[in-house]
Amino acid sequence: MDEGLVALVTAGVGLVGAIAGAAVGGMGAIRGARIGAQTAAEATAKQVRDQSVVDHEHWLRGERLAACRNLLTAYSEYAVAASNMARVYEGSRPGDVQIGLTMGASVTRFRDAYFQLRILGPDEVRAPALRFGNHVEAHNECITTWGDAIARLDAATVMEVEAAAAEEERLRLQFSDLHDAFVEAATQAMTRRPTNQ
Repeated sequence: MDEGLVALVTAGVGLVGAIAGAAVGGMGAIRGARIGAQTAAEATAKQVRDQSVVDHEHWLRGERLAACRNLLTAYSEYAVAASNMARVYEGSRPGDVQIGLTMGASVTRFRDAYFQLRILGPDEVRAPALRFGNHVEAHNECITTWGDAIARLDAATVMEVEAAAAEEERLRLQFSDLHDAFVEAATQAMTRRPTNQ
């Protein structure tokens, strides 16, 4: 073979090798870009999911805090209304219809706040809220029984009135412990750092 032909064949092989190398390199670059884009897309999707979890937890924490505040505010209104009603029954305050209406409205507000907390509250707040709610209901029933006994007051119901008054006092004295237990549980739940699940 002649030297020109060898050079031409060598050049042809080199050209084919260069083209093949460029093609393989181009395919590798395309594949690498696709893998890089897929990895970036997966990382972005994970970040969006993680952020949505954080946003939801932040929202839920705010709603829980509002529910705890609402329950404590409703309890404060109930305590004032119940105290006013008890003073009417004891005879140390003149009674009027508005006191009874205020009492009924405060019970309704407490129930609404309690049910909101049952839906939103973390587990460790639900149990103290349940005890607190049951106690408000028992106290309200006692006040109602006391008022009913006074309304039909005769010699036979004097002992019933006295028993209802004593029961109201017993229940009222227990509110402090139940209130404190609820506040403690709510404080613990609201100040605990969220865990990354």
